[in-house]
Amino acid sequence: MTASSHPPLLAPPHLAGSYLVLELTNRCSLACVHCSVAEGKAHPHHATSGYLDPRIPIELVDDLVDLGARFDALILFWLGEPLLHPAFGRIWRHALRAASRHGTFGKVEVHTNGTHLTDARVRVALNDADVEQPWHFSLDAIERETYLKVKGMDRFDKVQANIEAFLAAKARTGARWPRPIFQFIVGSNNVAQARPFRDHWEGVCRRLGLPVRAAAGHVPPGEDAIVFFRQLDCPTAELQTRENAIFRAEMTAQGLSLPPQAEHGVTVVPDNPSPCSGFWKSPVVGWQGDLTTCTRDNLLHNRVGNLREHRFRDLWWGGAMAGRRMRVAEGDYRGLSLCQTCFIPKSLNHSELSRDDISAQGRWDADHVSDLAAHLEPEAAK
Repeated sequence: MTASSHPPLLAPPHLAGSYLVLELTNRCSLACVHCSVAEGKAHPHHATSGYLDPRIPIELVDDLVDLGARFDALILFWLGEPLLHPAFGRIWRHALRAASRHGTFGKVEVHTNGTHLTDARVRVALNDADVEQPWHFSLDAIERETYLKVKGMDRFDKVQANIEAFLAAKARTGARWPRPIFQFIVGSNNVAQARPFRDHWEGVCRRLGLPVRAAAGHVPPGEDAIVFFRQLDCPTAELQTRENAIFRAEMTAQGLSLPPQAEHGVTVVPDNPSPCSGFWKSPVVGWQGDLTTCTRDNLLHNRVGNLREHRFRDLWWGGAMAGRRMRVAEGDYRGLSLCQTCFIPKSLNHSELSRDDISAQGRWDADHVSDLAAHLEPEAAK
């Protein structure tokens, strides 16, 4: 039977907490100390820079619509500033249409540092669609000296002005979306700024008549603005243990409740014998079209393939990934060096994975992997 005459595939199971990450560019207007961008060309992910070919996200979304697949979130961000992409508006609107008309994404999310939140971008952003649209403004400070220390460049006044202009436009027009998330990654280098940061952005929102509240660990459901405190992800277990304690202490001092994961393992152990949800729930597409399994993999150790050569469905739900999932489900990370000492599955910044999730995907893989092979484009099947 030829691929063109093969019966249509059934949609893969929808897994709660799933999210698809698209890196529109690896270029950035800042150099945050907690990001690989700060390493410049010394880091392989930034040795060259550019923009994701807009055909890749458009065709990816169309592929998901055709398959009937669904992710809880589409995140337009990884290691660069998404608003720099020349085709940002086209990609953004295409994703929103798929989410609204087909339920392809439960929400469409943007993470931006605000440096390029121009009037034109604000006009693109403001809307009343029936799709949840959180926009995380990555800020991490509320005074210039700390901002420069954390963000690597002095863009403080520009960013403050841009975001306040966005909030004023949202209040003036009464637009439902985007939902503003004022993000502060708590660390030893900025923890003293956490409470003043909260006071400032809560005050700005209230003056404009925008409902606002503060949260830690996870963004709560709703449409109100959120002052959001996140836990810092660190390169070693020792640093993670130290920063976790700083995060917990500050959030407790502010009277903010923490999700249960925040208390898991006061001492972080660099050991990951349990199945990681990345292989089920968090595909990441880099700016050159490479597909991997989590945002921690900025060196593409777990690279699955490239969307310039293959369809997303054939990579993420194909035989190679099905085989990886079978092994990882048993805690077998042989051949996956990045994962063998990873402690992020014990972190707040990680989606939970249940045995029901594993079983549901495993049954689908068993029923459809051979069908996916028959659907491969001729060049992908060679």
